[in-house]
Amino acid sequence: MKTCLQCHTPFEIQDRDREFYKKIPLMIGSKSIPIPEPTLCPLCRQRRRFSFRNERHLYRRKCNGSGKEIISMYAPESSYKVYAQDVWWQTNWDATEYGREFNFSRSFFEQFAELSKEVPRIALLNANSENSEYCNFTGDVKNSNLIFGPVYSEDCYYGSPYYSKNCVDTLVLRECELCYECIDCRKLYNSFYCQDCNNSDFLLYCFDLQSCSECIGCAGLRGKKFCIFNEQYSKTDYEKFKKDINLCDPKFHETVIEKFEKIKNNVPRQAILSTASENVSGSHVFSSKNTFESFFSDRCEDCSYCSQVVDLKDCYDNNYTEENELCYDYLGMYGTRKTLFSLFCRHTNEAYYSDYLVNCQYVFGCTNLHNKKYCLLNKQYTQEEYEKLIPKVVEHMQKTGEWGEFFPTSISPFAYNETVAQEYFPLTKAEAEKFGWKWREDDQKEFQPQTVQIPKEIKEVPDTVCSEILSCEVTGKNYRIIPQELAFYKKMNLPIPLKHPDQRHKERIEKRNPRKLFNRNCDKCGKQMMTSYPPETTAKVYCNECYLKEVY
Repeated sequence: MKTCLQCHTPFEIQDRDREFYKKIPLMIGSKSIPIPEPTLCPLCRQRRRFSFRNERHLYRRKCNGSGKEIISMYAPESSYKVYAQDVWWQTNWDATEYGREFNFSRSFFEQFAELSKEVPRIALLNANSENSEYCNFTGDVKNSNLIFGPVYSEDCYYGSPYYSKNCVDTLVLRECELCYECIDCRKLYNSFYCQDCNNSDFLLYCFDLQSCSECIGCAGLRGKKFCIFNEQYSKTDYEKFKKDINLCDPKFHETVIEKFEKIKNNVPRQAILSTASENVSGSHVFSSKNTFESFFSDRCEDCSYCSQVVDLKDCYDNNYTEENELCYDYLGMYGTRKTLFSLFCRHTNEAYYSDYLVNCQYVFGCTNLHNKKYCLLNKQYTQEEYEKLIPKVVEHMQKTGEWGEFFPTSISPFAYNETVAQEYFPLTKAEAEKFGWKWREDDQKEFQPQTVQIPKEIKEVPDTVCSEILSCEVTGKNYRIIPQELAFYKKMNLPIPLKHPDQRHKERIEKRNPRKLFNRNCDKCGKQMMTSYPPETTAKVYCNECYLKEVY
C-alpha cells in the first residue's frame, strides 16, 4: 500500500502493475532506465492528465501567424502563441527553430513550460472536418456544432457522438442516428432520453435495454417490443398511448421521469457493465481482456486505469486515445507506441514528456513537432548526441523528483475550470487556488437578459428565435439556437432547451456512476464484489453471474 501524495488516501500497487512498469523502461542506446512506481493514486493521476484537456471552452482571438480572427481553445489573453489550423500545418515554419539547450541548473518542468509558451500551438484539434468550426478534438465530422471528441459524425450538435448522424445533446454515443439526450448508447435509432441502451430503435425514457424496439419508460429489458413501464402492450394499445405523448409538455416529462425512476430502482443493475470481455473490472468494458479499473474501454488487452479508450495493448493510465501500445500516463490521440508522460501525440514512438507530436520518434520534452527524430526541448541532435544526453537529463529529473511524474497541473495552458478535470473532479475557485492551479472567471458579457419568450409548443416557435439571446434557467449563461438545431426540434417535436449546453452536459455526466470502484455485496447472493455503484446507492446491484441469470 502507498499513500497518495495529493489526496492522502491509500492505494495499492498490484503485482501486475509492477510487471507492466518493467515492460516500459526508457531504452536509450544500451542503457535501460526504469520507470518508477506512481506516487499518486489512479484518480489523482487521471485528474492531473485531465487538467490539460480543454474541450468545451472556445474563444475568438487573433491567429499569431496570420493576424486573422479565429476560433480557439486558448483564450485571447492567453500567453501562448496560437496558429489557425491551416497556418500551423504550413511548411514555412519549423518548431525546431525554437529549440534550446537543456539547463541542468533548472527543473525540467520549468524549462518545458517556457518552451511551450514560445512554440506556436494549433488553435483547435479538429482534423478533416467540414462546416464544423466550433468543434474540438474531432476528426472527419461534417455540418456539426459544439461536439467534442467524436470522429466520423454528421449533422450533430452538443455532445460526443461517434460514427453517428443527426444526434443532439449526447454523451458518448456510437453508431446512432436521430437521437436526443442519450447517454452511453450504441446503435440506436430514433430514441430520446435513453442511457446504456444498445441495438434498439424508437425508445423513449429507457435504461439498459438491449435489442428492443418501441418501448417507453422501460429498464432492464432484452429483445422486447411494445412495452410501457416494463409492461407488455399490444401493438394497437401501445400506438394509442404513444400517439397522445407530447414531449413539449413539461408535466408529461415530470410524470414519466418519476415513474421511470421507480422502475429503474427495482430493476437489478450489473456490477460490471461489460460484454464479450474476460477478466476485467470497471464499467462499460467491451470486447476486452485482462483490463482492470477501466471505464468506457473497447477492444483493450492487458491494460489498467484507462478511460474512454479504444484498441489499446499493454497500456496504463491512458485517456481519450486509440490504437496505442506500451503507453503510460498518456492523454492523447491515436496510433502511438511507447509514449510516456505525454499529451496529444499521433503516429509517434518513443516519446517522453512531450505535447502534440505528429509522426515523431525518439523525442524528449518537445512540443508541436512533426516528422522529427532525436530532439530534446525541440532542439535537433544526432542520434549519438541524443543517446548521450538523455540519461543525464533523466538523472537530473530523478534528483529534482520529476522523473516518473506527469506534467504538474500548474503548468497547464488552461485554467482548471476550463478543463475536463472540472467536469469529473469539480473544485471551487478557492480549492483550485489552494493547490496553486489557475482559475478563469466567467465573462459577465455572457450573462445578458433573455430577449424572447419561448413558446411551450415547438410548432409555435418562430424561426426568428435563432437571432435571439437565451439565458440558462440554472446558471443564467447565454446561449443561442442555430437553424439546424431548430429544424431538428421541429422534426422530432421536441421543446427548445431552457438550459445552456454546458449545463445540459453537466447534468448528463451526473447521471453516470463515478469512475471508481467500491466494495459492496451482491443484492441477490450476498457475494462481495467490486462495482462502480457506491454502497449508498438505492439501486439493486447484482454480481455478473446473478445478473445474467435474472435478465436472460
